[in-house]
Amino acid sequence: MKIYSLVSTLLTLSATILSLCFPLETIASGIRVSDDYEIEDFRLLSQDMRPYASSSSDQPMPPSCWKLRLSEFMDRHYAPWKESASASFIEDAAKTMREHSRASWYGENRRKTPTARLRQLLANCDLEHMPSLNRPAIALYPSAMRVLPTSEPFLKKADDFPFDVLQNAAVKMNDPLRILHISSDGLWVFARGADASGWIESRDVAFISETQAAELMGKDLIVVVKDETLLHDAKNGAIAKVNLGTLFPRISEDDNSYKVLAPIQAEDGETRLIEVLIPRDAARRFPLDFNQGNISLVGNQLLGKPYGWGGLRHNRDCSSMIRDFYLPFGLWLPRGSYNQIHSGAPVSLSRLSNYEKERLLMEKGVPFLTIVYLRGHIMLYVGSLNGRPLVFHASWGVSVKDGEGKIYKHVIGKSIISTLTPGQELRPATGTLLDKLKSFLVLGECPP
Repeated sequence: MKIYSLVSTLLTLSATILSLCFPLETIASGIRVSDDYEIEDFRLLSQDMRPYASSSSDQPMPPSCWKLRLSEFMDRHYAPWKESASASFIEDAAKTMREHSRASWYGENRRKTPTARLRQLLANCDLEHMPSLNRPAIALYPSAMRVLPTSEPFLKKADDFPFDVLQNAAVKMNDPLRILHISSDGLWVFARGADASGWIESRDVAFISETQAAELMGKDLIVVVKDETLLHDAKNGAIAKVNLGTLFPRISEDDNSYKVLAPIQAEDGETRLIEVLIPRDAARRFPLDFNQGNISLVGNQLLGKPYGWGGLRHNRDCSSMIRDFYLPFGLWLPRGSYNQIHSGAPVSLSRLSNYEKERLLMEKGVPFLTIVYLRGHIMLYVGSLNGRPLVFHASWGVSVKDGEGKIYKHVIGKSIISTLTPGQELRPATGTLLDKLKSFLVLGECPP
């Protein structure tokens, strides 16, 4: 207990000293910080996954368990091509659209969204005829699933960016989909994906035949391991940019590239499959072995990336980053922090002191195979340093008080490695992550 308190005190003192090096603008809990002030954890802890991965085991899960996990992944990934949507699913989706069209929102101009605009969007949903389709489809480009058929942001408060409530999930190129409906203007389709649903721009998807779907499902896969990887066709023409976690059916490979199948839209709205080249250093055969080198490869690609609520603008929030971390290894997690922590049997931390929470996490947690949860936030346990657990997470910011006692958000805005008390030197106004910690889940345990 004394060592724990000493470490905490030393961290706070060191941060106070280091903060003097930054431009002085805003006062927060006695420390003057500027908008670009980086929290102590970011500055003092290595933001490189390699030293943390080097202390993890290369074989944390029995091969039989990985085989079961991979089978689950493939079943879920291709589910939209195999399963239709239930009547209750359609009813719930329509109810959500109506609720959003009747609420009060702010737009990108920081003004209230006009009621007439809300009515117009709901009318474009054409809910009286939903569902009007039930066809398998495929994503032609990286896209987004929206609650209503519009790319306009809906914000709860005028200054609530990037928390766009219409943003359901990001869609990766090649993702299997099932189109259930089309908007009145024909510019949007309502589709169900492997773990999310919403309106997608029609130009970003195409119908796929059962024969084509069977062909794609029967091939080995390549997974992209670098964000913004540029794809070229056989004539070296640029096709699209894709992010880490995008899957492609493999045709062949050589020393320079992988040759894979990718969809384009034919004139009749159906899918045509073409051969596309992916640079060899930007992809790997799927699934990756869960070892130190690959943990570092994937983790470092995700570290430092901008925060994006619900995959907004192809960035990642906490749960989408965790999903993308595990995807290349063939380990499935659902969308959303609550669903992720309840995808197994979590260990409760609710009745423990902060000291006991950290001790139990370090005792029972398996680095890189343990997710850590508090309400609305999910993190990846990566090991410990100086007797304290460290986590990898996409964080929007820390709530602190300025010199006048007003609470504001000091923005982190990216994925970082931190302790469970990031921004502690600013004395968070609503408590630290550790104060709010609820549970953790060890994914490395073999399912029954």
